[in-house]
Amino acid sequence: MSSSSSGAREGSGTQAASQCPICGRPTEPATRPFCSKRCADIDLSRWLGGVYRIEGPDSPADPAGSDPDEEG
Repeated sequence: MSSSSSGAREGSGTQAASQCPICGRPTEPATRPFCSKRCADIDLSRWLGGVYRIEGPDSPADPAGSDPDEEG
């Protein structure tokens, strides 16, 4: 009973999760979560190029810490 209900859940969730986040094609196990090495490389290029970024808290010390001559 449990295995059939979990299989149904996996089938519905896996289908949505098995799409390449770059182009939307079905993913390949060798390049998961992408469909190909090309899409994986596109994603890596976006991270390295600063297209994707994770915002952090603003630090109030940054402006004062950037010019050490002002403090002394």
